[in-house]
Amino acid sequence: MIKRLVVGPLQENCYIVSCNQSCVIIDPGDEADHIINEVESEHLEVKGILVTHGHFDHIGAVNELKSYYHAEVYATKDTSDMMLNWDENLSVMIGGEKYIVDDVKIIKDTIEVDGLSFQVYETPGHAKGSCLYYYESEHALFTGDTLFRGGCGRIDFPTGSQTAMMQSLSKIKQLTFDADVYPGHGPQSKLSLEKRNNPYLSF
Repeated sequence: MIKRLVVGPLQENCYIVSCNQSCVIIDPGDEADHIINEVESEHLEVKGILVTHGHFDHIGAVNELKSYYHAEVYATKDTSDMMLNWDENLSVMIGGEKYIVDDVKIIKDTIEVDGLSFQVYETPGHAKGSCLYYYESEHALFTGDTLFRGGCGRIDFPTGSQTAMMQSLSKIKQLTFDADVYPGHGPQSKLSLEKRNNPYLSF
């Protein structure tokens, strides 16, 4: 089961992905109490927190949830570094305070948490260390701020790169499976539709 929660002033998509009674939380950007209420209403056990990239609107509730559930946090190496740097993670600009996340488990190609298995695709460009999580069990692709319905993430923040974004979008075009796209902001889409209609995948 996949549950979307829209949280925070930037309307960020946080996802709860569950199998049986175990779940992971992807990109808990804000409103920890809201997320906890949703988890408890479904009688789920949080086994981990996955982060697509290190911007504050995607990590602002990580520390509170990490402490509440005693859950591990997983991210790429560059995202882990970014979460330790409040200039790069934009916490002062977005949240008005210095915010870091430490003690992160570094992931590369795959991650499995209590039976929930994800393929990891690194897609820097919007931010260093950005990644996609593919949950094959439900043909779900969590794209963070790399790919939106009809668009892609902006590249003018610290650690953003047009060259890296173009390379990452090219990688997405080459994915051989179809999947439901669950972005970091905005509505859900389908990978096959984005390949046909998204102007940023038309090169």
